[in-house]
Amino acid sequence: MRNKLIFIALLLIGSATFFTGCTKEDPKPTTGGLKILPQLKNSTGYLKGVQVGLATSKSNLDNSIYLQDKVSNSSGVADFGQLNPGNYYYDCFTLVGGDEYYGEGQVQITAGTNLELTLILE
Repeated sequence: MRNKLIFIALLLIGSATFFTGCTKEDPKPTTGGLKILPQLKNSTGYLKGVQVGLATSKSNLDNSIYLQDKVSNSSGVADFGQLNPGNYYYDCFTLVGGDEYYGEGQVQITAGTNLELTLILE
């Protein structure tokens, strides 16, 4: 009887150790974040209410075929959220006092990286 109890105790301890020792690893991120902050040249603040477009190619950008388009918020941020890794092209346009301002750029999104990019409008 004593041997049976020892056997069951060892079996339970071994099972508990096995099941608690196997922890699931955190999954690796598969996307990256992107925020664009439009700013006028020679200015220190970011602009709110600016149209910001995001495209998957230069050709699409030139033809205003956007994957997403946003308007910068009250903090001057256009948040595109999480994107699949790859190359993206973006542009911004706004009117200030009757003058037009424009800027564009390119970015490479990598998994696990969140970017905040300032875009100078001229």
